Amino acid sequence: MSADRSSLAVAAGLARYHSRRTRDRIRGLRSDAGIPDVVAQWRHGSDIWQMRTPRHGDFDSWRTARLRSQPAIQPFWEGQERDWDSRHQRGDWIDVVRRARRGRRRGTALLNVLTVNGIVAGEFNLEWIHPPTGTAEFGVWLDTTHARDGVATEAGRHITDFAFDVLGLQRLTAPIATANEAANQLAAVSGYRIEGRMIGYAPTTDGRADHDLWALTRDEHSRRRADAAAAAPDPRAFPASTAAQQRLHDLVPGGAHTYARGEDQYPDGMAPILVRGKGSHVWDVDGHEFVEYGAGLRSVTLGHAFAPVTDAVAAVLGTGNNFSRPTSLELAAAEDFLRCVPTAEMVKFAKNGSDATTAAVRLARSVTGRTTIAVCDQPFFSVDDWFIGTTAMNGGTRAVDTVGFRYNDINSLRAVLADRSVAAVFLEAATAMAEPEPGFLQAVRDLCTATGTVLVFDEMITGFRWAAGGAQSVYGITPDLSCWGKALGNGFPISALAGRRDLMEAGGLRAGGDRVFLLSTTHGPESTSLAAMRAVIDHYGLADPVGRMESHGQALADGINAAAAEHGVVDHFYAAGRPSCLVFVTKDADGRPSQSYRTLAMQELIARGVLGQSLVNSAAHDSRDVTRTIEAFADLMPIYRRAIEDGSTNGLLRGRPVAPALRATAAPRPALTLNTDRDLRFRAAPDTDHPEGRAS
Repeated sequence: MSADRSSLAVAAGLARYHSRRTRDRIRGLRSDAGIPDVVAQWRHGSDIWQMRTPRHGDFDSWRTARLRSQPAIQPFWEGQERDWDSRHQRGDWIDVVRRARRGRRRGTALLNVLTVNGIVAGEFNLEWIHPPTGTAEFGVWLDTTHARDGVATEAGRHITDFAFDVLGLQRLTAPIATANEAANQLAAVSGYRIEGRMIGYAPTTDGRADHDLWALTRDEHSRRRADAAAAAPDPRAFPASTAAQQRLHDLVPGGAHTYARGEDQYPDGMAPILVRGKGSHVWDVDGHEFVEYGAGLRSVTLGHAFAPVTDAVAAVLGTGNNFSRPTSLELAAAEDFLRCVPTAEMVKFAKNGSDATTAAVRLARSVTGRTTIAVCDQPFFSVDDWFIGTTAMNGGTRAVDTVGFRYNDINSLRAVLADRSVAAVFLEAATAMAEPEPGFLQAVRDLCTATGTVLVFDEMITGFRWAAGGAQSVYGITPDLSCWGKALGNGFPISALAGRRDLMEAGGLRAGGDRVFLLSTTHGPESTSLAAMRAVIDHYGLADPVGRMESHGQALADGINAAAAEHGVVDHFYAAGRPSCLVFVTKDADGRPSQSYRTLAMQELIARGVLGQSLVNSAAHDSRDVTRTIEAFADLMPIYRRAIEDGSTNGLLRGRPVAPALRATAAPRPALTLNTDRDLRFRAAPDTDHPEGRAS
């Protein structure tokens, strides 16, 4: 046999091999033991995406997406005499479903719809599958609503992996019109290369169009994946974040604009500087991706970049943002808020929670003629002197007239109010770790009424996390005033003081006596945050974000505690608190709350892609996030157990323990100039205990 004939025989044998293997794999889609009709499923932000077989029930959402995306699709679609609308009738969709089934049955095509939360958002197809050569043609369209979400790249990767890894194909091609910039860009970032240009390749609505022939081989795809894996960031290395943090210390006192966001709240050398967020995930400057908890210091309950909120903000951006007179948006926002919080009669908006709480102090002092403020033994109420002056970080404050009482101890409050010198009582009706005992809140209400003291509920955390109407709606107790913020704007800056009309009017133009300088802020009524707040309230009326946070939080607590019990450390490490406001508790070998053990846990969680000082979730967290988080906690349990057995975190902790955010001196966590190439290992510093390990 000649060399040429021998080569032909080998080629023919390979062709028969690939033909049988590819056809068998495709036909395996129909067998009980084969691949189901869902080719791929993944989470992108807070959404669940699927690539699967078309179904008859997909017609309405398919037609809607195609009509909406007509300007982007039609110029590059094969021309027909029928207009765009008439080409998207139920009969046309039935033909698509039949072709998809026939292609799977014969092993000649794999037609898939791309869905987001069950709604059709595009098609990602493998057509003209040729088993003898192991080739197929890749075709795609995507709803323009998702054109900038990065979904196309992700979906393209899934179907390409499927084509090469599952079907065993050797080469994919994609003829793309030269004028179709979006499709050409997708091909390029997916690793396809142009093999040639086809002049007048296909008829379109504008005549025959030139197309570039893009192609990707299995070997090239494998090399790209290997290169990407090699380039993935070291989960324990944060060189870019560390450098950026040092620069922040040069420019911003404390290296952050909020003390609770400071690097001293995170393990040494593992304080990521973030660049973006979507849903429940965030990304940092080093390329790490994290499932994030406690987003925005508990202010984000619907997820980062939640579309209904960002769309509402975008809608008002072009109409101006800050004016010389009130806007109709201010009226609508006030009406929305008071419908959501029916226990209040008037509201005034500001930017920070401290704006609202300090305004409540002024108002209470004015209407009662008293000066003393009673605060519950809870973490945080204001940046102003009346509260910060009571903390360890009280430098620069004046003498304060503030006294304290204990939560769930009505006698301690009764003693404080005995001489009727207290203007206002401040408390959170509940916290992550403490629910009111039966009768406690009603007793507080009755005692304030009897002594003429203004009762103020701090709803910064409980508002929109316990319920849209706050803790007062959950426990059935109406305060005189309430202060709101955080989740009110899903991360946009807005706070509110709300309460009884007779009190609030003291800061208005209907006041009968001396007026109170209640709230008067330049940016309090700016349009974007009011629009965000209205969108948040609207969504809470349509869906059940609190129920979602509660259910996933409970699943998270159950999984973490089961892992801790399995490794014998449940007495030292456990998840606790209200499921929508969950925390993890860390104790040392002697059962004492420990910052060094807490830091060890955070160090190992960050290395496994979980970021947070707590386990406070959002409605964007889904079951996959919960599973990933539980797995991360399960992985760290053997390390934690070793620390318990050793009686120390020495040799396990890379740096110094975290420290309370509100402390008198920078020690024990002053900023360091770090060598990012050096593996930092210090002896554990003495613990500084804090029950929740954070400052609000």
